[in-house]
Amino acid sequence: MFARLLAAFCLCNLVVLPVSGKDRPETAVVVYLSGAGAQPDRPMQYMKDEAGKLMQAAGYRVEWATQRPTTSATLVVIDFHGTCAAANLPARGGPLASAATSNGHVIPFASVDCAGLSGVLAAGLANEPGARRDFLYGRAMARLVAHELHHILEQTTGHSRNGVARACVHAGDLLAEDFGW
Repeated sequence: MFARLLAAFCLCNLVVLPVSGKDRPETAVVVYLSGAGAQPDRPMQYMKDEAGKLMQAAGYRVEWATQRPTTSATLVVIDFHGTCAAANLPARGGPLASAATSNGHVIPFASVDCAGLSGVLAAGLANEPGARRDFLYGRAMARLVAHELHHILEQTTGHSRNGVARACVHAGDLLAEDFGW
């Protein structure tokens, strides 16, 4: 399940949702952000805004929850590890985000390694002013979250060779203005 490898700023298993979601009715999804209360506000808000847009393009309306929700909508839990803010940390191997599986099926639990993301983005964010750095970090985090939501909501572990479902992106892709829609 967690055997993915990060190599030379390559974030394997990062996929953004397929454009085909525009053809179906919007589906409500409640995302419970475990550990979000201990995170810096600005990057988390930027993450919510960007991930909401990415998910809407795929036909999902995301409602964010930081307290235990009661809902009949699809519920996904995302757990944040480390501090979700730009920091000068060394890059390290391992997945930056992952969706959990059980008996070969994707289940509605995911995690984001914020310390790992900080390490991957450190060089690209080093010369950015504070507010811009928070925005870029939040947007990169949103791309990780949207990828994992894709796996969970579409019940797939698969990837494509290119386009929005590509299996691998670089730090530059996470920081780019256009993510290749």
